[in-house]
Amino acid sequence: MDVAGRHVGLLSGFGIGGPAAASIAEEAIAAGARRVVSIGGAGGLCIGQVPGDVVVCDRAVRDEGVSHHYLQSERYVRPDMELTSRLIDAVKERGRRVQVGGTWTTDAVYRETREEVLSYRDEGVLTVEMEAASLAAVAQYRGVAFATGLVVMDSLAEESWEPKGLADAASYKALNDLFDAAVAVLAVG
Repeated sequence: MDVAGRHVGLLSGFGIGGPAAASIAEEAIAAGARRVVSIGGAGGLCIGQVPGDVVVCDRAVRDEGVSHHYLQSERYVRPDMELTSRLIDAVKERGRRVQVGGTWTTDAVYRETREEVLSYRDEGVLTVEMEAASLAAVAQYRGVAFATGLVVMDSLAEESWEPKGLADAASYKALNDLFDAAVAVLAVG
């Protein structure tokens, strides 16, 4: 799509998880992408988070497989901080409060244990999802800027899973605002 005279590519519907996301990122980068902004839903790990809360990630826990094929194995992979800062600003410009912190990227759908949730939450990890660490690693390896924004869709903060936001209008409004923010960030030179 053309936004303010700049070409912005939008990719969706490519599947779930790190391998699918990494594959599409590789193809976009091979086609000329120099900045990648990922948006999506995530599970909230913190008490008080509600569906529709926006989180911009400053690091991703590498509890998946893809990132380890791109970068030396370490606990975290970090996004490009300049692009991340611009995404934070763009979200705020749309009247949204932004939480900034880590995300936990895992390949294991519905296998988050209570102990893991509490441990990650204690180190400032705000969400759990399935793509951020993989995408950040691909981008870093390929030398392109990457940022990710997430919308809390459900909660793992309490003793039992709370899937309230999976069909919540507030979550989808937040995703739309996050989408607009991502497009605005990518449209700037």
